[in-house]
Formats: sequence, C-alpha cells, structure tokens
Amino acid sequence: MKTRRTAILSGVLALLLITATAGVFVYHQREEYARYHFDKTRHDPDAIFGGEEEEAGEQSNLKATIGNGNEGDRSAQTAEEEEYLNRAYPATEIPFSATLNAQAAFKSVNSRKAGKNAPGAWTLYGPSSATVPAALSFYGGVNQKYITAGRITALAIAPSCTTSNCRVWAAAAGGGVWRTDNALSGSGPSWKFISGGFGTNAIGTLTYDAAHNTLYAGTGEPNASGDSEAGVGIYKSTNGGDSWTFLSASQAAFYGRAISSIVVDPSNAGVIYVGSVRSVRGISSVSGGAVSNPPVAAPFGLYKSTDGGASFSFIWNGAGSIRGVNHVELDPSSSSIVYAAAFQVGVWRSLDAGATWAQIKTPLNGTQNTDRAEFAVTKLPGGQTRMYVGIGNAGAPAARLYRTDDASGAATFADITSPGSLNYCTGQCWYDNYVVTPAGKPDIVYLGGSHQYGEIYGRSNGRGLVMSTDAGATFTDMTVEYGDGVSSINLHPDHHALAVSPSNPYLFFSGTDGGLVRSNGKLVDVSAQCDTRGLGATSLAVCKQLLSRVPEKLISLNKGFSTLQFQSVLADPLDYRNLIAGTQDNGTWVNSGSSQNWSQTIYGDGGQAGFSTGNPALTFNTFTGQATDVNFQNGDPTKWVIATGPIVSSPEGAAFYPPVISDPHPANAKTIFQGSQSVWRTQDWGGDQAYLEANCPEFSTSAADPSCGDFVRIGAAGSTDLTGGSYGSDRAGNVLAAIERTPADTGTLWAATATGRVFISKNADAPAASVTFTRLDSLATNDPGRFVSSIFVDPANPNHAWISYSGYNFTTPAQPGHVFSVTYDPSAGTATWASLDGGTGPLGDLPTTDLVQDSVTGDLYAATDFGVLRLANGSSTWTAAGSGMPQVEVAGLTIVPGSRVLYAATHGRSAWKLTLP
Repeated sequence: MKTRRTAILSGVLALLLITATAGVFVYHQREEYARYHFDKTRHDPDAIFGGEEEEAGEQSNLKATIGNGNEGDRSAQTAEEEEYLNRAYPATEIPFSATLNAQAAFKSVNSRKAGKNAPGAWTLYGPSSATVPAALSFYGGVNQKYITAGRITALAIAPSCTTSNCRVWAAAAGGGVWRTDNALSGSGPSWKFISGGFGTNAIGTLTYDAAHNTLYAGTGEPNASGDSEAGVGIYKSTNGGDSWTFLSASQAAFYGRAISSIVVDPSNAGVIYVGSVRSVRGISSVSGGAVSNPPVAAPFGLYKSTDGGASFSFIWNGAGSIRGVNHVELDPSSSSIVYAAAFQVGVWRSLDAGATWAQIKTPLNGTQNTDRAEFAVTKLPGGQTRMYVGIGNAGAPAARLYRTDDASGAATFADITSPGSLNYCTGQCWYDNYVVTPAGKPDIVYLGGSHQYGEIYGRSNGRGLVMSTDAGATFTDMTVEYGDGVSSINLHPDHHALAVSPSNPYLFFSGTDGGLVRSNGKLVDVSAQCDTRGLGATSLAVCKQLLSRVPEKLISLNKGFSTLQFQSVLADPLDYRNLIAGTQDNGTWVNSGSSQNWSQTIYGDGGQAGFSTGNPALTFNTFTGQATDVNFQNGDPTKWVIATGPIVSSPEGAAFYPPVISDPHPANAKTIFQGSQSVWRTQDWGGDQAYLEANCPEFSTSAADPSCGDFVRIGAAGSTDLTGGSYGSDRAGNVLAAIERTPADTGTLWAATATGRVFISKNADAPAASVTFTRLDSLATNDPGRFVSSIFVDPANPNHAWISYSGYNFTTPAQPGHVFSVTYDPSAGTATWASLDGGTGPLGDLPTTDLVQDSVTGDLYAATDFGVLRLANGSSTWTAAGSGMPQVEVAGLTIVPGSRVLYAATHGRSAWKLTLP
C-alpha cells in the first residue's frame, strides 16, 4: 500500500492523510527476511517465500474469490494477485489497448502548457545514501553498516575493465539505467543516470555488444513479480548510454511485455534474438500491478531480427509457456545454434537459427507455471559446449543443478546437485534465479538465488550466492565476506544479476533487491568457523566445504544510486523536512532533515508509516498484512514493538499493505486507525508503553500475540465489517482500501473498500460500539464500481472529499472517471459525485494512483503510472505538475501546503520534491 501525508504547518493544524490499499505488493515482501532472523516460528521461509512474488492475475481461483473477505478465502492470495485484480476490477483482464490509451492520455496532458503560477522543476530528495544501521543487520553484525538501493535486474561490464577504468552499467527494476566508469574505485564509483528519456524506467536486460560498441536496454522486468513492470520495447546506444535510439519496430513486438534477453550474433550484428515474458502495468498508491496478459498484445516468446532491429519476427512461442521465454543464449561455437528456456517447459534448442525447436532439458515440475530454468553455456578446451542448468519453482521438489558437456550434440544431462547447490533459490526460483559461468573459465560457475535462512551461521552463511571451481561438483558460499560474523557485511537475500570481471573470475558484481555489491576478487578459507557452530558430523563437513573459499571483501556500490522503490513518504507534522517512508524490499526509512542521507529505522517491507500529530517521537510502521509496529522513542531501530496482535489473531482478512493512519487532530494525537475488513482503532498508540516494550519487542515477539496491542473494531455489533452483508449485497467482499481523517473535527472518518464501497462516519471517536457508518456510494449513480486508490478529505469541510479511482473506464462504461469531488449532505442524507476528468475528457482514461489537494491554492495533484499531473483551481484542464522527473511510476503523494512542498514517492527513483507556487 502507498501512503500520502498532508501537513499544514506555521501555526496551522497539522493534517495527516494517508491513502490505503486493498492489496499491493511484492512487494514483495519477502523482505520480511530480517524478522524471520529473530522469530522463525512467525516467519517461516516457506511461508514467506511461498509465491508472494508470483505474477499478478496468475491464479484463476483468485479471480473467483474477489469479493470474498473472509480469511479462508484470502489465505492463498498474493500481493501481486491483489494488485492485478484491483486495477482490472470489475473485469478480470485489461485490454492491451487500455494501457496504450492511458500512456497516450498522459503524453497528451504532459504536453499542455501549465499556465500561470505553475510549479517549477522536481528535485531528487533522496536518498542517494541509504544506510542500514548495524542493529538491523540481518546477519547480526554489531559493527555492520550497509548502504542499500533498489532492486537490480541487469548488469553489463566492458571487456576492457581495469582497476583505473572499469565501465559497468546497472539496470534497476523501476529505476532505469545507470553507468559508472570507475566501478573498482576504492572510494566507491561515481554513478550517472543515463535513461532519462526512456518511455519507462523499468528495465529487464542489458546487453553490451563490444564488437560493435553497442549497448541494448530491454525494458520491462521479467522476474514474474507483481511489480515486474511492463516495458515499451528496446533502446540502443552506440556511445555507452550518452544518447539512445528507440527501436521503433520493438514497440509492436514488446510493448506491454518484459524483455528477458537480447542476444546479438557475434558474426553478424544485424541478427538479434529477443526473449519476452509476461509482466504487469504500473503500481498505484495503494495497489501494484495492472495486467499480466493483455489479450490483444503481441505474443510473448522468442523474436528474431535480421536487420539490426528494424523489424522483428516471432519465431517461437516457448512451447506454449504461459509466462514466456526467460533466457536465451547462442552456442559459443556456432551462432546458428540457439538455446532458450521458458517458464514451465525447461530448456530448448534450435540447430537452424530458430526455425525449429526441440527440448533438451525437461522442467523440474512441469505442472507449475513458476518452474523456471536458468542456464549458461561455455566452450570446453576440446571444442564441445558445456551447459549448466539450474531449475526450481515455487515449491517441491527443491531446486537442482544439471550439466551436460555436449549441449550442441547429444545433450545428456547429469544431475550434479550437491549440498551447496540443492534448493539454491528456496522455492522462489521464478523470481531469484541465475546461472553464470565466466568466459574462458568453464569449470567456474555461479548460482544466484535466495538465502537459506535456516542455515545462516549454521551449515552455511546463507548460500544466497554460491560458486564452484570444479564444474559444479562442489560449491563455496559467497554470501558473507571474511570476518567473524560481527563486522562482516553480507549480500541482500534476493539475487537477480551477476557480472564477472573479464580479468579475474573471482571479482564479481552482484545485483540484488538491495542494490549492487562487488567483491575484491580475493578468496579466503574461513572453514575453521564451522567448529564453533555446534554442528553434527555431516553438517560440519558441508560447512567446511562451503566456507573453504569466501570473499575476502564485499563492497557496497550503492552510494549515489537512487533507485529505492518507495511505497509511501510522509512528513513530520512539526518539521516538513523530516520524512518517514516505506519501501518495497528495503524496510522503512527516516531522513532527519537530510535530503540525501537517510537511515533505515526498521527492516522488512515498508508499507505505511507515520508520526503522531502531536508528538513526532511516536512513530508507526507497517510491514505487510496486519503486522504493524509502534515506536515510542523517536524511531530507535531497537525499540519497535508489536501493536496489532488483536488484528493479526482475528479472523479478518486484510490487504497486503492495509490502510493505516494516525489521527491528524491534535486532540487525538495517540489514535491510530487500521483497515482490514473492519476499521480498527487504538487511542493510546497501540497500548501501554511500558508493557509493550517489556513484553512485545519486534525482535522476539509473535505478530499474532493478542496481548500485544489494544486495537479494537469500531462500529455496532454485527456491523463492523464494511465489506459484509450488513451494508447491502452489492460491491460486497474483499477488504478496506482506504481510511482518511481530517483535522477539521474529531468525529469524521472516510473509508472505502477495494470493490468501490465508500463510507463516512461522523462519530469515529465515540466508544467503539457506538460508532456508525453511512454508505455513500449507494447514494449516487455515477460513482465507479472500481478500486478506490485514495481519498483526500477537505481540511475546510469534513463532509467533502476528493476520491481517485484506479482501473479503466471500459470496465464501468456507464460510470467513467478517475477523479471525483464528493460531497455528503448529512441533513438530506445525500451524496454527490462530480467528475473532474470527464472520463474521456481532460484527464483521459488514465488510472489515478493517488490524489492530494493544495489548501492554499485549491489545486489538485494526481499521481499516475507515468508521473504527476496538476489541475489548477478553477480549470478543467490537467497539466504536468512540474518538470524534471524521469518517467516513472509514482506510488504516493504527500503535500505540505503551509510549507509549499509536494513530495512524490516513486517506485524505483526514490523520493522527489516539488516547490509549490
């Protein structure tokens, strides 16, 4: 879920408004990894990683359960699946044309003149240095500090890399393409963002054709996650990324898809093979993906160009894979031999440049569409082609490693799985999986996956990245640098890309959900550490093998690499420069007034976070689901306590990122509202501070402990569930998507569900059982029955709010529109919806992801998949809200009218700031 915060300072009441969701994530959200470190019962890896990253809309049974709110119906639902349905609702698929129309609408709006008193330019508000403190080290290193960044999806390295001049390109999931020319600098590399003119900054692959000095960037992320954003095609640069040319023919083939591989024939630069997979479109302030299978889009699979990208032909459908082709390589001895892997169908080979295909390696579990094979080919001294294949899926059997030394011939594979490679991607190989063998070093192979949490400082150091020097027979653990486990830094648990120095096969660059790290190219034996780990004979032998060769040094390269994927950004009510923000995969952050240097305040995934209106020392954060912590001590990373035990232990379902807000009225400075199926409330910041700190510390407490927190449902008995039958049979089910309050009074609260129900309460501060709700959407006929992405309550009139909707007009043709002014008349019992975009009018059919209003000027600001728009007070024409921000998904907005500041939480380019007119 995304958050939006409004604060009115300079002696005026502070207004805190946070948007909510009925489902978002990826978030990912396997990144509660650190919580598992402290509580294995609560965060079992199989439970955490059992498909949370699965692509949106993939399971048909979920499509059948939308509208069901009970926990049993929602237990198998992933964040990504929520996101897909939220954007498509009430349909189950989104036509490809709708996405094209949405982008066209944004371009049209963006080209209009902004008029008088328009905002100026956006500036990056950081972080450019995002530091994880030692106290939050997943590996418990008391001296460790790590600078992190957002998810890396692709890497490329120049073959001329030397100590003094090493060019590396890095691509981020939503953060574009970056370049450094001093990747081996002892003081850290200098990064330059080089994809500012792209139609999207979601990148799936980078290929550097050194023979022709050409760099290719394939857009769209191919990792099958709910925020693996769709791309627009292929960009090409012949000057290292200083300038780019868009291959216009690639739009027809790859728009709305993600590009997994671009392979150039070394003997003919005109021949290019491109693999594509399904992906999703966009991420809103409270919801993530949009569509993973547009019914009229070009098919996903394998394409070929014979004219350097001037045209593309579809040559293979991936043997019917329902996800697409995830990896492509050419045989090192013959460019007419092509190898390709596709989800669920293993590895295939063409001996005639793609004309015909035959399977050479079966999948591990072909019944699962999450089964993903990754491979690497290399030339042996005798001329044969060796292929390593790593395969895994979302469950059993555990991932395994195979090898053949005659890939271009008989291609007989041997299962060479060992304790070092078994289950290397821990049941989420569809997301974390790569196999890399350095050029000219056929006996060296790297496997990247996800960490083995149960082995950390036991039989291994986590085995997130392992390396073999004996052709895959045995492996050693590259996950943690040399040290005693006290000061050593480690790689992030989720691995996506690896580049190896052309001159040193042990010097690698590792791209993960935590950015980019390199080794220093030296290996050391630390197997003696195994003797103190209390292991049995078998595990001790495994440990000694795995730790016999580990990196001497790992170095974070993330300073200046501003690619965090923000879910929310909120301002301190007493100082607008101080922010608290949640990120996908990288926890919750505070900046303490610094625009570029931020510090992690708590690990895990960061959904909603915020401050107490009257006392910023009181903070809260949200991980995923109903797990919310509070902090009474200025966000001290060691002082977070569980506060939502009563909600977690209840039978209610909730969004992956549920709506959570603190009350903006100073009289209710310790009140927090949370939305599951009911609205839940605490009026003392979660409970007694002394009790919570003594009995419910985050590091050791179950989130389901009902004694941790005093949240209660508000509403009359039998009528607290706003998604249930007490409020009618239409638009029933699912969960709450938004909760909003206003400082104008102490009673009004607005709420909405994921299916489009909208409610108002005029006595939300009354005793819990006395609170009443009035349903407003049933009082109008033009309100869309679509996902409510945000509510912004008018600070001058608590009975008036602006409401934004996700989705597309084709799903509700009789109720078009995405931005509405909604007024409730409690005396007459009526509610009116006035569209501010006209559906096909000034805004176009453009899903809105968040909405805020400037109380000083009356202007509205709307976040979209492509940027931020502005509707000047008194105008009917939307224009771009400022210049300078790269085209990126904007997840949430926070406005501080009294200080004339608007913040944007982007999903891949960190936080941005706009000075208001």
